[in-house]
Amino acid sequence: MDIELVDEEIIQQMIADTSAEVIPMLIDHYLEESQARLKVLDDAFQAQDVSVIEFESHTLGSSSLALGNRELSNLARKIEHMCADGKGEDALQCHHDLLDIANRSLAALEQRKTLGFVD
Repeated sequence: MDIELVDEEIIQQMIADTSAEVIPMLIDHYLEESQARLKVLDDAFQAQDVSVIEFESHTLGSSSLALGNRELSNLARKIEHMCADGKGEDALQCHHDLLDIANRSLAALEQRKTLGFVD
């Protein structure tokens, strides 16, 4: 597993801002939402729908950073900016990289959740 795909500082900040007991629930919600968003993104990449890719990448990037999946967030934001800058063809080339890093990042966060959280 790629536990290094989870930014522990962000997790600790979330605990400080909320509480350790809500973190598993937040992670579960994020994982579920991200899986649905990745399905929409995969379909948009297949259809070469750059406007959907831009919107969904933006949302995935924001939520991923909030939950500590910094590398996934960075790639999603890169794709978002390519789309916004009229470089849709370049963004389309990132399809498989995005799915790969997303799957690894979500699995790493799921693994991190099994380690537990302490206030």
